[in-house]
Amino acid sequence: MTSDEVIQELSRKGFHVEAADASSCGYHLGVILDPFKVRLFAETLLSLGFFIDFLTAVDLSPTIQLIYQFAHFEMPCRINARVSLPESGGVETISDIYQGADWHEREAKDFFGVVFKGHPNLTPLILCDEDHDLKPLLKKEGEKKSLEEVGW
Repeated sequence: MTSDEVIQELSRKGFHVEAADASSCGYHLGVILDPFKVRLFAETLLSLGFFIDFLTAVDLSPTIQLIYQFAHFEMPCRINARVSLPESGGVETISDIYQGADWHEREAKDFFGVVFKGHPNLTPLILCDEDHDLKPLLKKEGEKKSLEEVGW
């Protein structure tokens, strides 16, 4: 499989994929995801032989953005997918598609308060049970940057 074939398959499923210069940004393909298509995206990548490398969140104005990165064992291809959280504040879990997402989703819940709908075990991963409302990585409104300010 080649990166062009990955682009074709993702495009066929309705995703807009842009090639990127991995030497300057750390990934080969970039995708802006609809928050309601995260599961379809993950299922498609799994069928293409990708694994989840990481999931993180960034507190921006006006919403939190999730960043998923996937990689492939057999070819140099990293995919960076970004999702702006909807007003409901959460997205569907992919922990049943990628077992490795479990830890990352629980961490995003601990530090940012992101809810992953359908996750079977969103118990605190790092914070104590009594700190469940702490959300230490959320910024105050005046401290947040916009997507444009961070270059996205």
